[in-house]
Amino acid sequence: MTDTPSGRVLVEKAFVYMTALAKECRKGVATSFEQHHKGLSFDQVETTLRKEITSWFMERDRNLKVQHEKSATGRPGEIMMTYAGTSKDARFKFHVDSVFTLAGSTLTSPSYMKSMNVYVDKREFTKP
Repeated sequence: MTDTPSGRVLVEKAFVYMTALAKECRKGVATSFEQHHKGLSFDQVETTLRKEITSWFMERDRNLKVQHEKSATGRPGEIMMTYAGTSKDARFKFHVDSVFTLAGSTLTSPSYMKSMNVYVDKREFTKP
């Protein structure tokens, strides 16, 4: 008989899987956002990006439950978001940082995605 993996091993596997998904998500969402939302006013970017990320995870893996936790804006054109998620083996958080180029100086100015980063931190993975 084989032993069931310990909680620590399951959490490690979930971390490795989420690291791979984070890279995939960055590529997929950034490409989709650039194609479908080019020139979107900056005041609509946060909600649109949040919906894109949530729907990407729903389509990619139905066993992961991902929920937006909070958003913050830094300098003009910067958005930082935190998501909480669960799988059958772990609870975790991941972060999305994105930078946009604004075509004007107001929040209603058209914006264009400059960069996006999705990252996970091993310290934010715990057993359910």
